[in-house]
Amino acid sequence: MENKKVQIISNLSLLAVAIIWGSGFIASQMALDASLSSEFIMFVRFAIATLVVGIVFYKDLKKNLKKEHIKGGILIGLFLFLAFYVQTIALQYTTPSNNAFITASNVVIVPFLWWIISRKRPNLKVFISSFLCLIGIGILSINFSEGFSLKLGDLLTFLCAFFFAGQIITTGILAQKMDAKVVVFLQFAVATVCGFIMFMMNDRDFSAFTSPKGMAAVVYLGVFSTCLCYFLQTTAQQHVDSAKAAIILATESLFGTIFSVVLGYDKLSVNMVFGGIIILTSIIMTEVKIPIKKGKRTVEAQLLFEKDEEK
Repeated sequence: MENKKVQIISNLSLLAVAIIWGSGFIASQMALDASLSSEFIMFVRFAIATLVVGIVFYKDLKKNLKKEHIKGGILIGLFLFLAFYVQTIALQYTTPSNNAFITASNVVIVPFLWWIISRKRPNLKVFISSFLCLIGIGILSINFSEGFSLKLGDLLTFLCAFFFAGQIITTGILAQKMDAKVVVFLQFAVATVCGFIMFMMNDRDFSAFTSPKGMAAVVYLGVFSTCLCYFLQTTAQQHVDSAKAAIILATESLFGTIFSVVLGYDKLSVNMVFGGIIILTSIIMTEVKIPIKKGKRTVEAQLLFEKDEEK
């Protein structure tokens, strides 16, 4: 009973993360609209998150942070930085709704990356859901009036989905071996260093700190979309496997689109509706179990090969 309660709380925590992340697409767009560079946004948001975690959990970090954790922290931090960096650049060439939905495709990438790492083949429904997801991305992002030409921003967003998939998998692995606070702090610290290096190489415009609207958006990203969300994610993934966590987190695409339409960054279109429905269907398919009735008895069978999951 206690384990079930922990499972429910963990799932709800991941859903809360998805909602906040959905709003994060808008905050990133607001920061870009205020003429803040991608490098500045990355550097400052992760610096804020690192500072908050370092101050709040200083005693725990001092007690639990060990040298053997550094390698894992560097790996997960690189995945995190690259994912957000590419995603923020992509926002300059596509809409928040497209950015949100295509980012959600990481849910069907996670099983394939895990296949490479664990050498356990995903079952057939994962392959089907992946195919559906690609169709949905195509409908969502291809401008049919101009022929089959993908936007640069959509392609970059698809790349960022791979990095997010890597971050989810490494979080799932490290969360089982390390204290959640240590995992969160290390990935933020690494991402901050990467962000600062990129900022000094490509921007070096410290006047961005004087932009009230831009800084408000970056502070929101640092405190809520980064610090709070990744602490909740890492803690929750101690009780939820990576594949299921990816499915719940992928609902950020739905919330991101809702926020984008409500706030006027996107107009609701037929492509958006149908593409979004197909992507969400592909996401749900990877976890849903279909009830199959046999006479008076109902059995739970996973689509299509339950035996594959038992291996």
